[in-house]
This record gives sequence, C-alpha cells and structure tokens, in this order.
Amino acid sequence: MKSYVETMFHSKTLYILTEGGIIIKSDYFDGINDLDDFNLLKFVVTSELRLKLLFSLYESSKTIKELESEFNRKPGNISRGLNELRSCKLIQKFPNKLYAVSSIGFLLAKNLEHLMYTLKSIDSNGEFLENHSIKTIPNKFLKELSIFNGSTVIKSTITEFAKPINVYLENIKNSTYICIILPVFSKIFMDAISEALINHDGYLDVITTKNIYDLVAKSDSDKIIKALVRDKKINFYIVDDLPNIFFTVSDVFASLFLFFDDVVFDNSEMLLLDDKSDLNDAYRFYRYFKEDILK
Repeated sequence: MKSYVETMFHSKTLYILTEGGIIIKSDYFDGINDLDDFNLLKFVVTSELRLKLLFSLYESSKTIKELESEFNRKPGNISRGLNELRSCKLIQKFPNKLYAVSSIGFLLAKNLEHLMYTLKSIDSNGEFLENHSIKTIPNKFLKELSIFNGSTVIKSTITEFAKPINVYLENIKNSTYICIILPVFSKIFMDAISEALINHDGYLDVITTKNIYDLVAKSDSDKIIKALVRDKKINFYIVDDLPNIFFTVSDVFASLFLFFDDVVFDNSEMLLLDDKSDLNDAYRFYRYFKEDILK
C-alpha cells in the first residue's frame, strides 16, 4: 500500500492527466472523459488518507475499528475520510458496520492501481526510455511497460560493445517456447532462434511485417526457416505495420529493444527479465498485443 500512495503523489501523475489545465484523453487512465471524472480523481489523490482508505477497502471490506488500527489514526479522521468517500459514492456502508468499495470505487481503484504500476515502470526505466523514441508506441501498449519493473538494463561498453546482443543470444539458445514482436531483421538473431528451435524441439510465434518477412525468406537461412514453418515449428503473423518494439519472451527470459528514432534500431541497450516469476506477465503482454494488432 505504501508504494501505491508514494507513486500516486509523484509529480508525474498530473503531467500524464493534465497539460495546462486541459484534460488529456489518455489510455494511461481509462475513463477520464470529462471534468467531473477528473475532479473525482483529483479529489481522491490529493488526500493521502482518502487514497489509503480507498485502496484498503478495494482489497477487502473492513469495519471502522479495523481501519483505525490499520492506519493508526484518530477515529474522527477515519470517519471524516470515509464520509468524504461515501459522499462521492466511492464506498458504501452495510448494516453489519462493514465498509466496502462501490462499483464506481472499485473501477476507480483498479484504474489507479494500473496507473501506479505504469508510473513505477516509467521511473524504473526512465533513462532507457529517454534514450529512445517511443512516439510510435500506442499508449495502450506503452502502459504495459510495468512488466519490466525490476528488469536489468544491459548496455554496450567499451570492452563489450556487443554485450546486449551476446546476452540475448545466450538466453535465446536455451529457449524452447519463443514469442517475438519483430520490427527489424537480423540474420544473427534469426539463426540463433532457428538453432534453438532445432536443438530443443521448440516453437516460435512471431508477429512481423511483410517487409521483414520477405527479408527472412530471402536470407541464407531461408531453407531452414521454411522447413521449420512446414513442420509447424514457426508461425508467422504478417501485419501492415508495427510499433518500434523488438520484444521477445520465452520460457527463459523476456527482453525489449527500442529505436533511437523512427528508423534507427538500437542494439546497444536492452531491458532484460530473467526471473521466471515475471515471464507469465510477459507472455500475457504478447497475447494481448497479438490479439489487438490482429483485429
């Protein structure tokens, strides 16, 4: 709970939601459609107690005594905060003296939770994002960067210029089930992926454009690729256009490369996740991306 509140009061919050006092329609927060919506959001986040109470009741219903004990606040302060949330129809009180979030309160808390995870990711990976162009990445995908909370930034160095590439190749060669968003062609990467599929009897699910697919088909490895496609070890999904995200997830790791600008791919920096507990979220992001872009 503490991290939620601290993130919510981060100065970047209002930059995302407002600009010069004008509400920005943004996928970072679904549902900010008019001034009333924004004022409700502002009302909650400008009080640490109201925000804590809303999230506490979002987790489970509680009595006022339980809330007093949880926050170590005076009964009058807790009562006032609860009444303020009730006045906005964000929570409700039941005859058994339990307080719980209302439907509106549940949706608001859920959206705030997602926003906070996004802000945490932006803070964690701020330098990486600042070094790259993200303008081609739709907000609905950009906000999913929270999956890279806790990731490691792998950078080229003077002594290890190809370090991100080498780390990628080392992980891919041990992978079996691989999913890739592929906006660029690299023979080195495709050869390593093909080798992993053959060695581990693996499977590749890849989303790419026709231009990139044609480059793959015309490469020196085309016979190997075609054989893997024929054996249903590779499934290509061809789309008209892709955001500039080179994203990979496998049973071993997940990674993200970005572009310097609209056309120049950067292989000198990579975000890496190699904690197995994070890979389910990375697979979930791939499925979400795939379902959306293939509509």
